[in-house]
Amino acid sequence: MEINLYFTPQPNGLLASEDVMPQLLRWQADGQRTVLVTLISVEGGAPRQAGAQMAVAADGRYCGYLSGGCLESAVVLEAQAVMASGQNKLVRFGRGSPYFDIKLPCGSGLDLYFDQSISPSNISDLIEIRDRRQTAELRTELVTGVSTVQLVESNSPIGPSARDGDVFTRTYAPDVRLLLLGSGPAFIGTASLAAALGVGLSLVSSDDATRAGLVAAGIQGDVRANMPSSDLEHLDLATAAILFFHAHDEEPEHLRHLLKSKCFYIGALGNHAVHRQRLSALQALGFSASSLSRIRAPMGSIGNAKSKATLAVSVLAELMSEAKALNLVA
Repeated sequence: MEINLYFTPQPNGLLASEDVMPQLLRWQADGQRTVLVTLISVEGGAPRQAGAQMAVAADGRYCGYLSGGCLESAVVLEAQAVMASGQNKLVRFGRGSPYFDIKLPCGSGLDLYFDQSISPSNISDLIEIRDRRQTAELRTELVTGVSTVQLVESNSPIGPSARDGDVFTRTYAPDVRLLLLGSGPAFIGTASLAAALGVGLSLVSSDDATRAGLVAAGIQGDVRANMPSSDLEHLDLATAAILFFHAHDEEPEHLRHLLKSKCFYIGALGNHAVHRQRLSALQALGFSASSLSRIRAPMGSIGNAKSKATLAVSVLAELMSEAKALNLVA
């Protein structure tokens, strides 16, 4: 059952630069020749992992990044040469590369695949699948240059992007989203930082001061006063939910539905004593210890965080760490 939970994208956030496909498709629609450049393997340590991508247009514009800033100009020049040749190409940069004049400070070797033949239909399919909140794979035969898009079954774990012989599989997980319920300065601070990060937001608060604070902070999207708790059961595996309730007796109804969802992170405001009471209330509703272990409380990676800024950083760092472990982000 599909539920519209009104998540508002934050298009100018940091995560926007990770997905080059929309810009690649726009350039192609404008008649530009393009190259999709993918980091397919790393020898040694490097700032980026396999699956990182750049999109390059014939006029030299690009989006995405493959290094800490030391390689992108050379990648653009190589991409333009690939366009001129009309042939896809696998290139080693750094350690073991024939380009001895291009040095990588990290000392690693990076294998980049330059694909000038990826079709608009493949790109559109990838975007459409992600828009449906599903996971897609782009499988590229490195010798022939043939690419195919495959849908990942909803119950399958999201695997990392990886090379297997002469085939590279790039995984595209749904965008990470965040649902916030409750009120207070920590609610506003977390929403502000999440927006800067580029996480899609759904905000639910009946508190006038909190709603005014969100508007003052320039957070994109409507703030609803309430939502049916039963909708929480339909959160998907790339969605997180955080409760900022000061009246903790409001939480069990929300949490009992959240614990039935697939969401990858559930956080709740409060100290250890509050959380013990919370667990006791949920145990009375029949939830097992294993199920209740999904709730992060006290939440965050910084112990005893008190200010809204510290708590927001703490919670989002913990949330993004979990998202990375599940291959939702790089």
